[in-house]
Amino acid sequence: MVAVLVRLKLTLLRNGLRRSTWRTVGLVIGAVYALGVVVLAWLGMIALRSVDDATTGEVTVIAFAVLTVAWLFLSLLVFGIDETVDPRRFALLPVPARRLVPGLFVSGLISVPGVATSLGALGLVVTWARSPITVLASLVGAVLGVATCFLLSRAATSAFTRALGSRRFRDFAAVALALVGASVGIISNLAGRASATNVAELRALLTRTAEVVGWSPFGWAWSVPADVARGAWPTAGVRLVLAAGLVAGLWYAWRHFLALGLCSPMEGSGGSKPVSRHGFAERLYPATPTGAVASRSLRYWRRDPRYLSSLASLCIAPIVVVVATSTRSSSQQTPVAAFVPVFLALLLGAVVSQDLSYDGTSLWTHITSGIPGSVDRAGRVLSTLTVVGPLLVVVTLGVALISRQWDLLPRIGAATIACALISLGVGSWTGAIWQIPAPPPGANPFAKNAGGGGLKGLVSFLVTGGITLAASLPTLGLVIASVWVPWLEWPALVVALASGLLAIRIGIRGGGRRLDAHWPEVLEAVSARS
Repeated sequence: MVAVLVRLKLTLLRNGLRRSTWRTVGLVIGAVYALGVVVLAWLGMIALRSVDDATTGEVTVIAFAVLTVAWLFLSLLVFGIDETVDPRRFALLPVPARRLVPGLFVSGLISVPGVATSLGALGLVVTWARSPITVLASLVGAVLGVATCFLLSRAATSAFTRALGSRRFRDFAAVALALVGASVGIISNLAGRASATNVAELRALLTRTAEVVGWSPFGWAWSVPADVARGAWPTAGVRLVLAAGLVAGLWYAWRHFLALGLCSPMEGSGGSKPVSRHGFAERLYPATPTGAVASRSLRYWRRDPRYLSSLASLCIAPIVVVVATSTRSSSQQTPVAAFVPVFLALLLGAVVSQDLSYDGTSLWTHITSGIPGSVDRAGRVLSTLTVVGPLLVVVTLGVALISRQWDLLPRIGAATIACALISLGVGSWTGAIWQIPAPPPGANPFAKNAGGGGLKGLVSFLVTGGITLAASLPTLGLVIASVWVPWLEWPALVVALASGLLAIRIGIRGGGRRLDAHWPEVLEAVSARS
């Protein structure tokens, strides 16, 4: 079964590359980037050979523990998991989960992250090539470490996906993921600030961190060669047993959730209940086609975990920057943190451009009802502004309060209004051009589409951000000039509002005409499955 699934993975990968130029380009870019990271990691591992065993152990334990954590949280927050060989496709076949897991494990490692992690782990063997026993210990630790990375990612995403069947848990998960992402940046900032005073404090912090991380599940496997090198055989034995037990536990956990998935419907059946005509979303917007689209999209913002994940991701950057800035003394305060809402506003275009992709096959209701493309674009902009607009206001006032720079509020407001409105207009246009197939609502929300969607999303994000910045230059120029001529901040507000409304009008009309001319192609694009 292992050989069959590996051949299936390679065949699907080859056929996918032949069908999609986007996926081929994306795979090449990802491979080149991963190769650069591996080369840098190897250079660092080689450089550690000239360092004493204690420092080498501390650095390698912390670095590879961070890699293990990255496998877990990046799979959940950013990249998803590669389901080229989708286990759900075996639900109708008489193949038990215990036979599928070994093949899925090996085929899952045949990917850019899997190969890069394996090559990086071999660098651990290179840096510990100081005696035969340390080479053997590092080789065992590398194998267990790579297995921990992969199995931890698969077991966690499988368990989390099943739990997302509850809406309350989805809401909690979105908030929790945002807090985790923010905590990583905050802890890194505070740790760097605490250790920046002198080398002795940095060395002590490194030792304490390595000791704590080494006894965590993320560092058990990677700590074995360091323990062997310093002659701590009992500690090495305990960590080796713990690491092997962790791999076995994750293996059985993944098999358990996979078995549950094979006995469950391939997509969630959802539920049914009477729909009230007098709900909050219906009362909020007028009884027009645009209002109907906006109401439907607003309900998705509340119920769909994919929208909640986008909203959680928008909250991470302001939290990190604001908390990091608040730890500085008053003499170190800079006006940069006060402009965090501008960065948040720039991301709105990416949010509204992905909105159409989340509809999937249900987009046919818009097409068959004869809704003009401009109405679709206007309704989605209206719902996005309803959700994110108050968030922008809260963040703007919050950073002004924390940074104590109320004099910058008109400038921040002008830049934020311009970037937010222009980004919404540009996103309305780019969303009509590029659609990215997303996992259906009942499927694994962490699955990564195999059709080159990642590269399309990157191109859409770069184009949206670039055009937004270019169109915001008049307002940004007045904001910068107001540093020397303060009264210019008030004309900047007028220019921001005028240019933003003009951009929304142009984006809605341009995107609407594009949709009217290409509805069948758009439906095919958002309905594509990997």
